[in-house]
Amino acid sequence: MPRSIYCNGFMILNGEKMSKSTGNFLTVRQCVEQFGVDATRITLADAGDGLDDANFETDVANASILKLYTLEKWMQDNIKASIPDGSIDFAPHRANIDLWDGIFENAINHGIEQCTESFDGMKYKQALKAGFYELQSIKEDYLIAKAGKANPYTLMRYLTAQLTLLNPIIPHFAQYCWKKYLHPVLSKS
Repeated sequence: MPRSIYCNGFMILNGEKMSKSTGNFLTVRQCVEQFGVDATRITLADAGDGLDDANFETDVANASILKLYTLEKWMQDNIKASIPDGSIDFAPHRANIDLWDGIFENAINHGIEQCTESFDGMKYKQALKAGFYELQSIKEDYLIAKAGKANPYTLMRYLTAQLTLLNPIIPHFAQYCWKKYLHPVLSKS
């Protein structure tokens, strides 16, 4: 049984009131057909928290498609590059954590904490910000700082956290990536 129920105001589309008469109208089915399930779910989560009208922005939906594609492509390329034979002993890599790895670990932990608080408060826009956008940005900073020599343990820690935090919002993508990229590596280590 649900512990609570949350509702917000009306849905608006690209900042304008939805109306069939003006042609400014999208159903959930049309959104899924046009943007896909996960991009629609991200856009709905990003539409807003609180009693204000939720704003479904098609630009966010289109950007979400690209972000998800980019994340999957990055996983595909970096897991193969970091772990060419598909298995790894993480113990030596965990022992060789440097300053940048420690900073990245702290940022991951902070993102987990922020995202969990947001989910508990049913603030999905905040959860998406902490668990997806900010972690993506921090990952990019980490990769620049490490100049192509990222620690495989730290990358797996990041991916595990990222996919776990995204699972409530985009379960299809998160579970697909987990099974395809992380499970084969983590089950062999």
